[in-house]
Amino acid sequence: MGDVVLLVPVIRSFIASYPDVEVTVVTRPKYASFFTDIERVIPFPADVDHTYNGIFGMRELFKKLLKKASYDIVLDMHDHIRTVLLRNLFKIFANKVLVFDKGRKEKKAITRKENKAATQLIHAVERYRLVFEKAGFPFSIQPPPYFTLKKSVKDETTEWLVKNGVIKNEKWIGFAPFAMHRSKIWPLDNYTEVMNQLIARSPVKFFLFGGGESEIEFFETLKKNFPSHVVVVAGQLKLKQELALMEMLDMMLCVDSSNMHLASLMGVPMISIWGGTHTDVGFGPYGKGEESIVQISRDELPCRPCSVYGRENCLRGDFACLTWIKPETVAERIHKAT
Repeated sequence: MGDVVLLVPVIRSFIASYPDVEVTVVTRPKYASFFTDIERVIPFPADVDHTYNGIFGMRELFKKLLKKASYDIVLDMHDHIRTVLLRNLFKIFANKVLVFDKGRKEKKAITRKENKAATQLIHAVERYRLVFEKAGFPFSIQPPPYFTLKKSVKDETTEWLVKNGVIKNEKWIGFAPFAMHRSKIWPLDNYTEVMNQLIARSPVKFFLFGGGESEIEFFETLKKNFPSHVVVVAGQLKLKQELALMEMLDMMLCVDSSNMHLASLMGVPMISIWGGTHTDVGFGPYGKGEESIVQISRDELPCRPCSVYGRENCLRGDFACLTWIKPETVAERIHKAT
């Protein structure tokens, strides 16, 4: 999801800079809603796991796209085996095709086990923008927020809050503690201590974002321990409604995850905790500075980063990149920022 989300500010800025263009975004059905409210952008939901699976599936997707419109330029923003097949089909029909540079070689140099490169790579958003520039469409990225939320979505979110007796008369802080890989997940026991410290300092309510049965189970435990301070958002709201709620927050505490990207693109103040991955690779919270980052320096832990996207094990065996980050450090950063 994170890769797709980071395309949103690029598409929105491109459309704003060129009022005579129309863009079709081919993406998985569950991500299509990111683009539905952008003028002159047509999301094409492509179920590549079933309907358009494999070589023949890509051929069918190609046929469907040709029926939809005539394309002047095709931009491959994924450079995956599926998109390689699709873009080559377009090439056969003499379409202008460009591919974005993933920077695989540079990323490998930063994450290798020994003799790591100490380079800060360009952000993924900038990589996407450069493809458009190469295609002859230079533009600058506009400031956030990058999602357009309809009044009906905001009203539905407000109604849900009222229904649950949630009225804003204290600080609202969001927690998004989960990610796809273990090397990104700060020890969950730390959140109880962070909450204790913040509750002791000022009136506060915590909103818990995530999904999945085990994640919701953990959130319900926190709610049981802090019944008057916790609102479980996971499993309750649709994606756009979650964005509307994020917009109301005073602060978001995240790890390196899609929720981090969503919050940053909404322009929400945030603190993000980094472990096995690193902002230097190009996936940091877009538009945010060092004030939004909590991490153990590469001088202290030269093994960082061990992966571009995260991994399940630790080369040291102790996940020091995460366990060395203390709850009091995070609580203090949140308190000062709010």
